[in-house]
Amino acid sequence: MKYLNQLEYSHWPYVNRTNMEEAERESGKSKTIATSGCGLCAAVMAADRLLVNNTFDLNDALQLSYETKANHKKGTDYEIYAPAFAEKLHLKLEMTNDPERVRYCLRTGGAAVAHSGGDREGYVGVFTHGGHYVTLINEEPDGRIAVLDPSYKAGKYDEEGRRGKVEMKGEFIALCDLSVLVKDVENRDPGFYLFWRA
Repeated sequence: MKYLNQLEYSHWPYVNRTNMEEAERESGKSKTIATSGCGLCAAVMAADRLLVNNTFDLNDALQLSYETKANHKKGTDYEIYAPAFAEKLHLKLEMTNDPERVRYCLRTGGAAVAHSGGDREGYVGVFTHGGHYVTLINEEPDGRIAVLDPSYKAGKYDEEGRRGKVEMKGEFIALCDLSVLVKDVENRDPGFYLFWRA
């Protein structure tokens, strides 16, 4: 199983479609995979989960974003990116907000990418305080969902508002109830991108 942590790629530029000078004024620095590449990492991890002899890597993911113009100022637009990713790798795609479809996808050998929406009034985002993509790789026997979070770092899920919602299994698999993910994507439409082998 491949795990990619975007935080290890601060040296790798992720040029966006907005004016670079404007982007630099806003953030004080150019965008990189570390700051904006969660969607790319999520795609690579989904491909690894789904395909035998997978060769789709981070460079491929980056080039696909550029080719499709899915590279926006704050990251990757999956409404553009996901269909192109599915076509390139010959995968079936379904975009949904339905948690039962997510569970079905994982139970039938698929993988999913969830688009967490972050903090909002009365709610602390579990996987992000802003927008973020994470990869769902399977359903555990106890019903919890196994998540690969491309921005995981020690203590991330110990913050107030997150504590008790996620349990780490090993070094990089995060386990949580599907209801946690549903709440986390509540302000996104679609919240989930489901992929299966065609």
